[in-house]
Amino acid sequence: MIPADSPLPFGEAHPTQHAMLIVWGYFARTIGLLEQMGQVPIAQKAVIRPPQEKILEWLIGLLSGIEYLSDLSEGAAPLVHDTEVARAWQLQGLADASGVSRTLRACDERSVQCLQAALDTVSQPFLARAIADLRQHDEVLVLDVDLTGRPISSTSESFPGAAFGYMDGEVRLGYQLAEICLQSRLYGRQWLSAQHHPGNTVSSTCLRELIQAAELRLGCYPRRRTQGLRRRIDECHQTIAKWERLATQQDQQIATQAQRVAHLTAQIQRAQDPLQPLPIPSAAIRPASPSSKLNRFNQRIAGWQRQCQRAQTLIATATVVAQHHRDRQHAYVAERDRLQARYERLCQDNARQPQPPRCKIRMDAGFCSGENLTELIELGYEVETKSAHTALVQTLRQRAATDPGWRPVGKNAQMMGWTNYYLATCPYPLTVGLQRFETPKGQLHAVLIRTQEGLQPACPDLNAWFQDYNGRQTIEAGNKEEKTTFKVQHLMSRSPAGIRIQAMLTVFAANFVRWADEWIRPQVEQSSHRFDRALSSPKRLVRVAANSPATIDRSNGHVRVRFSPLSSFHGVVIRLADTTGCPLTLPPLANHHFSSN
Repeated sequence: MIPADSPLPFGEAHPTQHAMLIVWGYFARTIGLLEQMGQVPIAQKAVIRPPQEKILEWLIGLLSGIEYLSDLSEGAAPLVHDTEVARAWQLQGLADASGVSRTLRACDERSVQCLQAALDTVSQPFLARAIADLRQHDEVLVLDVDLTGRPISSTSESFPGAAFGYMDGEVRLGYQLAEICLQSRLYGRQWLSAQHHPGNTVSSTCLRELIQAAELRLGCYPRRRTQGLRRRIDECHQTIAKWERLATQQDQQIATQAQRVAHLTAQIQRAQDPLQPLPIPSAAIRPASPSSKLNRFNQRIAGWQRQCQRAQTLIATATVVAQHHRDRQHAYVAERDRLQARYERLCQDNARQPQPPRCKIRMDAGFCSGENLTELIELGYEVETKSAHTALVQTLRQRAATDPGWRPVGKNAQMMGWTNYYLATCPYPLTVGLQRFETPKGQLHAVLIRTQEGLQPACPDLNAWFQDYNGRQTIEAGNKEEKTTFKVQHLMSRSPAGIRIQAMLTVFAANFVRWADEWIRPQVEQSSHRFDRALSSPKRLVRVAANSPATIDRSNGHVRVRFSPLSSFHGVVIRLADTTGCPLTLPPLANHHFSSN
């Protein structure tokens, strides 16, 4: 357990170079973060400080925007020298960067899993509140997924599991980070999961585990679409019967030809039996010479042998064809069994959740495989995605050539849409939209894809569709925030556990600063227009407020953080109470303050 604050005399002012970290330290106490992280098992002896404190120190460093782990000790205002930060976060002191690095090397798979569970426990009340707010307003739960690269030097050999892959428009060595987030009214973008992969991982293979992680965190999911799955199972039954019928026909062919072979073989054996008398010619027919009779006899046997060989060839061919039909039949039996198990599982999901929410998922072209579309539709999601498949683009361009229905949807964009479109890789009808853009490089085309309800749906409003899909830029903004504000692309550890922990702490930090906004606002005694704007901007909070000088005044049972005249937030005062042992009570749902970007 991380120890409580040491007693400090009141009425004293202490300087700090990290004003906002003081405020966030008190907020971390109220949400139980210190206690949860203090329980993470790490196989390292505590000589001066428990190893859990060093993981917490790394999180504090990320909240201050450090670019490299060494910045903890060697930055412009080294965090390790700021005793007020340590006191605010109830730490015995802050370790040198090398000590944090050794702790990361000591972490193992159990440490990673327990840390993730601890962070999820702290996150859950805020996430549950955000979901309750969305459902209270009858809004769709919008999920965005993405895969972002974490490149390293192409000559590096010390990063475990790194691989070459497509990152930021080029092939580079490194890792991929698969992420999924929820768009909320209360806290803006909320990261649900960030999963670490080698650099050669492609988007389409990550989607299933992202959905599973998101549903586990959300505690809810959309109503599963079992009707379409039931139809697919019935189609499998029909296809299985077809292949069985075709295989049976080949079996009959084999049996017929086998009987013919047996008959011909018997004839040949009787004809070649030396004890069998030769046929005696009729007295009305002139007797033939013995040589002529023998020739006709040999020709007859040769004919039977040729017929026998043809029958054996037909048997071999029919055997191969029958086996092919049975292989296809067995494949469809396996597919039917898979679909049946899936159908039963989805029916159980529906039974467990009588009032499911509507859920929409937005993803880029990398996730848009037929298998992924099929699975998402059956899981009940409304899908908004994009396809960059050249053949599909060309097919729709040919269809559009005879259709004058282009509609403007943007400054330099037009769009045309069709319903009930079937892709070769997806058994369900989709709505597709062809986009064309006027650019300095010429006219470009792309295809948007979305799910549809009903047999004869109307084509959606193209402008709304265009804007809705482009709303997924919020996750692109989130990736940019991770890289420019929290520096997730600069790997601060070379241990497998450390690399994963950095990703976990980064997305937690991005959520953390958004949760704190609602708690901080009532604590502000004196503010400024600039500070009010900063409270809604994680970038300004981390890069400016968390690195602003201030004094800590302790008087009248309160702790006040007074921003220094040397800070851009001069005059701002935040009053904090001693929150040790006082869990946070979230206020009733109300209008949110936070920007989604």
